[in-house]
Amino acid sequence: MKIRNILVICAAAAIMMGCQKQPSAVITGTVDGRGGDSLVLMYLAYNTLEPIDTLVTDAQGAFKCKVTMPSDLPEFYYLYEGQAQRAALVLHPGDLINVGIAGSEYSVEGSDDSQFLYDANVEFANARNEMLSLTEDYVNVASVEEQRNIRTNMGRVFVNYKRTAIAQMMEHPKSIVSAILPFRQFSDELPVFSEHTDVLFLRQICDSLLTVYPASPYVRALNDDVKSRSNLFELSQKLEQAETVGFPDLVMPDVNGEEQRLSLLKGKVIILSFWSAGHPDHKMYNHNLMDLYAKYHSEGLEIYQVSLDLDKPMWASAVRTQNLPWISVNDGLGTLSPARSAYNVLQVPTLFVISRGGEVVSRNVVEPAELEKIILKCL
Repeated sequence: MKIRNILVICAAAAIMMGCQKQPSAVITGTVDGRGGDSLVLMYLAYNTLEPIDTLVTDAQGAFKCKVTMPSDLPEFYYLYEGQAQRAALVLHPGDLINVGIAGSEYSVEGSDDSQFLYDANVEFANARNEMLSLTEDYVNVASVEEQRNIRTNMGRVFVNYKRTAIAQMMEHPKSIVSAILPFRQFSDELPVFSEHTDVLFLRQICDSLLTVYPASPYVRALNDDVKSRSNLFELSQKLEQAETVGFPDLVMPDVNGEEQRLSLLKGKVIILSFWSAGHPDHKMYNHNLMDLYAKYHSEGLEIYQVSLDLDKPMWASAVRTQNLPWISVNDGLGTLSPARSAYNVLQVPTLFVISRGGEVVSRNVVEPAELEKIILKCL
């Protein structure tokens, strides 16, 4: 009798488990009013796009798809036509989303997160296209004044987009879309959120997301990034508040393969510069340093410039082409260089001014006139 009861209970439990439905959502839509077009539905498995279904439109260009989701967490999905992305979506279990695709544009109804993602993507794409256009203009102009104006405009575009992204995240602090916006970057050398103080805002967003989606890989990635940023921020605060007693020594090879030791310059006023030869803006950055070097080298100014490029031949060629007269070094490790870690360099260009007594008296002052004032005080 007892055995039979146990079997009945187990059978009932199995039936109940079988009745539990896996989370799903439904996508409907139209494509340009055309029939017979094929769309591929892609799933973003954290950092890899995986095709999960092919959708064929009917005679009126309409399609419908039921999406079985891997969990009850919101996930990112994309509709592709060939190699072109036609729509970006955020699905929650139970969603019924309608997508209208027309040309290179699309609209979405039934999902606040998908609309937020659309708006965020449009703002970023506009800013990125403007930055690319300005970069092309910068390379093609010869006038120093024109280049200065272009740099000013690039800074304006960068700051305006960053403000927009912050406003979007503040408006949607619990949207999963806010977990990915902090990782946006215009290039490998130009992430949107790279300042030490950014962690103060990003922590607020992360804390909000942790209350609703603590198991999401996107929120976990943001949390890990915020923890890392917090550690660096605390370190920078301690360094700024502590009395400077010296500077970390560096020993790195120059373009001829000879080791150059930073500490051998002690007693001089040193500009310690971190840069990338592959970045188009940094040629002008070096031009400004060249003017300072020509004016004050005879009075005791030295420059020790560290390249964070992985491509050493390209870097060496840039050093020779630009006729850089100071000490130029590169260990070929890029952003993994111990020199970067020793000075807590988060972006390039970054420079430090080291006094004759070996004190780091300035960091990240790149405006030529302001930098010259600091040099004159140290000489």
